Amino acid sequence: MFVTNIALIEDDEFVRNQLTSFLITQEEFNEVKSFGSVEEFLLKETVGPQVLLLDIELPGINGLKGAFHIKQKFVSLEILMLTVFEDKERVFKALQAGASGYLIKNIPLKKLKAAILEVLEGGAPMSPVIAKKVINYFSNQKVLQLEHSEELTAREREVSHLLIEGKTYRQVASELNIAPDTVRQHIKNIYKKLQINSRIELVREFKLM
Repeated sequence: MFVTNIALIEDDEFVRNQLTSFLITQEEFNEVKSFGSVEEFLLKETVGPQVLLLDIELPGINGLKGAFHIKQKFVSLEILMLTVFEDKERVFKALQAGASGYLIKNIPLKKLKAAILEVLEGGAPMSPVIAKKVINYFSNQKVLQLEHSEELTAREREVSHLLIEGKTYRQVASELNIAPDTVRQHIKNIYKKLQINSRIELVREFKLM
């Protein structure tokens, strides 16, 4: 998949320039925009990038609140949190706000690129320390059966199960013998019916039968 538009919101000018300089040299990324705040992004961005790298500690609206507002404006946008914070509270607030992944800033640049490509394939990239926290959380929770599962079609339930197993969009498409775009449409329908915004919310609410 050829990525045409990447954006990042980072208030540290040095970090912002470093990330922009790296990303713009990658052949998969055609355009990279950078912003110093959520407010600047919402004011200047009209179309919306495919992927947004979002810091948490920002002047004005922080990244956690910003993720929610940004997803309201750009529903199909994939948000990857890129921050120094590793605490469970911020991780889950970010994911519940609509973030598709959560990365720690010490991530090597090549792995950051891989994470961007992964999220575009339907993945939910996380730094290892964050992934462990998420796994531990769910292993210690009793996940309730989805209350409104009867609202989903049989195909949507199949897609939901595969997403919960960690499959990417392409893997779901291959397993169900359907097009990736069809998978994306099913996911939009699932999220709308269940009134959720992310895969993590689907995992939290849906119990595998």
